Parts: sequence; structure tokens; C-alpha cells
Amino acid sequence: MVTKQIALVAGLSCLAFFVVSCQSAAAEVASPVRSKGTTSNVVKEHIKQVTDGIHTYEVRMGGTLDGFNTADYLDTYLGFKRMESKFEPNKYLVIENIGDTDVVNPRIVVNGRRNWFSADDILASVLKPSMTDAEKAMAIFNFNSSIELRCHENDRRPGPETPDDNSNPSRNTFKERANPVKAANSYYCSGCQYASTNFVILCRHAGLVARAVWLNPMDKYGGHCVAEVWYDGGWHLLDPEQNSFYLEDDNTTIASYEMVHKNPSLAARTHEGGFAATEVKHRGPGYKKNYPPHIMSVEQWLSTMAMTLRPGEKFIRRWDHIGKYRCGFNRRNIKPDRPDGLLPYQLADGKIIYRPRLAGTAFRRGIVSELNIKSIGTDAQSAKLQPEVVGWPGFVIYKVSSPYPIVGGIVGGKFFRKTTADACRIYVSVHDSDWIEVWSAKETGEVEKRVAIDKVLNPKPTPAIYDYYVKFELHSEAAPANACMTQAYIETDVQMAATSLPALSVGVNRVVYRDKSGQGRRVRITHGWSESSATRPPLPPAGPVAPGDGSEVDLTSLSKLAWEAAKDPDGYIADYHIQVSPRSDMLQPISPDFDRITFSAKPQWPIPQGWFVKGRTYYWRVRAKDDWGAWSDWSGVWEFRISEGNLPNKKLYSAVINK
Repeated sequence: MVTKQIALVAGLSCLAFFVVSCQSAAAEVASPVRSKGTTSNVVKEHIKQVTDGIHTYEVRMGGTLDGFNTADYLDTYLGFKRMESKFEPNKYLVIENIGDTDVVNPRIVVNGRRNWFSADDILASVLKPSMTDAEKAMAIFNFNSSIELRCHENDRRPGPETPDDNSNPSRNTFKERANPVKAANSYYCSGCQYASTNFVILCRHAGLVARAVWLNPMDKYGGHCVAEVWYDGGWHLLDPEQNSFYLEDDNTTIASYEMVHKNPSLAARTHEGGFAATEVKHRGPGYKKNYPPHIMSVEQWLSTMAMTLRPGEKFIRRWDHIGKYRCGFNRRNIKPDRPDGLLPYQLADGKIIYRPRLAGTAFRRGIVSELNIKSIGTDAQSAKLQPEVVGWPGFVIYKVSSPYPIVGGIVGGKFFRKTTADACRIYVSVHDSDWIEVWSAKETGEVEKRVAIDKVLNPKPTPAIYDYYVKFELHSEAAPANACMTQAYIETDVQMAATSLPALSVGVNRVVYRDKSGQGRRVRITHGWSESSATRPPLPPAGPVAPGDGSEVDLTSLSKLAWEAAKDPDGYIADYHIQVSPRSDMLQPISPDFDRITFSAKPQWPIPQGWFVKGRTYYWRVRAKDDWGAWSDWSGVWEFRISEGNLPNKKLYSAVINK
């Protein structure tokens, strides 16, 4: 293990950053709103070499702030929110194959978070073996609706907006975004149809019966899409995009689409838009208007994030971006006044960099086809490729494959051309196209060339690109050595969602590396991050005030929850986030009304009326945010019980419903 520090160099371009293999830093960290501590302009690195298929190690990150405890919630439109960290310490994570064998499906998980490499991995991270079907549905809903995973933003999501029903589901271009693994890893911006479809697919993969439902007549799309899951003998409606579900009159059972259609007041009394949204959006009229529901065709559109690193190949995850992305056929994004579209939120651009080793037969490990090519030399300094027979073109073809959408790239190398009769050329093929020549040597002698291929790939409006081919061609008229290649270079830009990346946090981080290679692997892993102590997060509230922990309360007198004020070491408390649940594990709030930011510095919260059930025990917890914007950990979980002798205030309950 090697840990070192690298001084930040202002003005370095993102391209330069990658070319030097992450040995320089990106732009300086933005100054915080209030500075009582320091934000370092130094990038620290932790370098680890791995030879085992499973390897666990620790990385210690100093400071007081990270991307988790500085989460901020910003507007998109119509009251929807997105998440953005006020300070993100992580800069890059590099996995590099420095050995002589392929590294198959390398993956890194930090502190057990964001293990989203497949649907099985996602479900393993959110489900427990003893869960009922209802609990499984809620756990998957919590994952799929999390603001850390996705936000609603119709203008920035990849298209198309609605599915194509003119063919079978397997041909549907809708499946590019309606894929929970791709969605989690590549696309933060979402929409109702995609969130619901992702949820349905994960539910089905977990063995549940689920369907995607549109609030439209059965021959139309374009309204709103939700999901239903079958358990306990009936359908139950869950809306991942609105972070919402509706309870029946018993304040216990999650209602079905049919129930909400018959009684729209169930939707009208329920907060929608997630815990950070301020406004309540009512969709009761939509449920009342359209019945029976329009069931959308959904297949099990699933993929994995598996990839293979060939000798000399590295995969770089970045927490920033260079503005490359795809938006597909989203007509709301690309318009005449914005031909380049809108940048997605939480966009991260990574790179796959491949430098094939040309010595001996090693170069053949990465090629898919070759003709009339001979390798000369036994080491990196003397190695070169040249035609074996003169008068006939020789070439090697490499395939680039990525589980992430490919959004740009550079190809090139070092070449020698003795005369104008000799030739050195590079071709690219994408989407099964014919070869497109992207470069041909014009000068004689030695030449080193890098050629951008973004325009050839044309990633923004086209179907997603997951592979392409590069052909290096050499032609010599007189002697084989008159046209040769001494280095090959393929750099591929890929789109990722920053919220999916294996992020370090303050303190000791447990990192687990895994791959499915055979023997002989040699992998170098590099974590790069900066540190900040610009402020210290607040401490969580120490305890409840009213009702007391473990107390029994009279429903008619229960108008608010109050807790001890959180303490902030550097400033003052600006806000709180409260959750109230019928479960001690906090799997599900009573309703979406009971998972809210209070938008108040007061250590109390007025309780939404008409929800509590007599004789039931409820659990609650609180976290605090200070004036800088740093969050505390959650408090402990406290509990209280509603007295058996009281009934809900039906008059007030009715007023809330009809409001």
C-alpha cells in the first residue's frame, strides 16, 4: 500500500488528467459558504496492488465532511428535488490491469454501499431472508425511490418518453432506461415511467408479481405512471417517482389503484414528492378519471455491469465530468434552441484506457481479428507491429466493450511511415457500420497521433453505444519495416451517475475488491480524494422531549413531537429531518406525511392529524442540519404507544381529507 499527496494544479483540463493516469488533480474545490476550518487543495492517494480474487483493505479519510453528510436538496421543477453534495471529497478511482492475464468482472464496494453491479446484488443489499412479500415490496420501493439513486427530471432524462407498442417488448427502445441496473449506475435523471418500470422489474426478479400502470385511457400514454405489487391477496399501489403510497381508511393497508379510484381522498391527504419537497401535489383526480388502469408491457430488461480489463487496460471512475453524455430520443431535451441538450444531474464521465502491449504474442490477447501482421521485439521499448508480407495491407482489430454508455473517445498511437507509398491508417466502426477512416498518415517518418472520435460515435441522440471496433492498418510497398506501429492507444469516455460510484467517507473505510479471473491476476487500485474540515457536522438530538421514550400517550392531546435541540460545534441548527414509523427498523413511515424535512430550526414538529391507530406503538428518529449545510447522523430510535382508550379525532380527520 502506498499513500501520497498530490498538489492541485489549477487549469488542468480533464483530458490531461486522464492522460497522466490521474497523477494530477482537477479543478480546485469550491470554497464553502462558511469557513471555520479548512478545505485542502491537496489530492491524497491510496494505492493498492491486488493478486487475490477477493481482497479487503482499509482507506482512512481525514477531515469532517464528505459527500454523504453534506447532501443538499435542490429544485428541479414542479416541486421535485434532486440531491447534490456541498462537498464531494472523492476525485477518482482507478482499476488497472498490470498483469499478463485478463481481469474479469472487477468490482469495488466501499463500506457495503452501492453494490449495484447486477439485479441480484441490488436485491441482496436491500432484502433480508425473513421478509414477507409486503416487506420485500417496501424495501425495493425504498431503494428505487431514493433521492440518492434518482431524481425526477423529464427534460434531462434519456428518451424515449413512452414505450413503442408496435412490436414485442424485447425490441422496445424504452428498455434502455427502463433497466434498474443501467438506471442505478448510469442515469440519475428519471421520470415516472422509468422509475415505475425499474421497480416492477426488481420486484419480479425478487419473485413478486408486479405491474406498471398508467393514469391514462388504455390506448394512450403521457399522463402519469405508477406501479402495483400483488401480496396478501390484493394489489397495492406504490409510486416510486413521487416517493408515495396511499393508505386505506384503516391507516395500515397500502391501497390499490382501484381503491384510490373509488376514493381519491386517499391520495389527496397524502404528501407526494419525497421528504425534501415542500408542497403537497394531489393526483386524486387522475385516479378518479381513468379506470380500469392502462397496464404497460414490461419485460425483464436487466443487464449487469460486468466488464473485462485486458493487460494494459484501466478503468477510471471520476466524480466530475467533461460534459459528454447521451440523451437518446428525448424530444424535451434536444430542441432548436439547445441542440446539445441539457446536462444530466449527477453526471460523471469515466474512462476506459487501453494500451495494448505489442511485444511477442501479448497483443493478440485483446484483438478480435488480424491479417498479415507480425510482432517484432520482446519488450515495450523495442516492440512494434508491421506487415508480414509487403504489398498487402496488414491490420489488427480491437473491440471496445463497456457496461456503461459510451459517449466519446480518442484513438491513436505511434507510427512510422518511410515513404509516401506506405500507409498507416485508423478506422472505427460503431452500430455495425462500415469502417470509417478517422486518420491516415500524411507525413513520412515517425508520428504520434491522437484522434477524437466523438463525431463518429455521435452518442447524444442515437441508441446507446456499448461497444465499437478500432482497426489499425499498415501497408508497406518495399519492406515490412517501412510501415509499422510502436504504440496503440484507445481511450473511451463512458457515462456514469456520480451517486453510484464507490465513494469514501470520513473515517476508516472498508474496501472490498472482487473479480472472477483465474490465477495470475495483478491489479493496481488507486483512490484519489481531498479533505475538508470547513465545518463540523452537528451532533444528533440526544433524546425525545414529548412524548417520552417508551411512554403511552392520549391521542387527543398528541399535537406535536418534540426533542432535545441538536448541538452544533461551529454554528447553529437550521433544520431537521424526522421519520415516524409503525416499525422499529424504520422500513416504512406511517405514510409519506411522516418522512419530512421540517423546514424549521425548532426542535419540534406538528403532527399531521388523522393517521394514528389506537393501541399501536410508533417509532421515530430525527437528524439535524446546521447553517453550513452539514447533516448529523440519525438519532436513536424512540417509541411511544397510542392509548387504547382513545379514538381518532374523526372531525379533524375528515377536515384534512376534504381540505
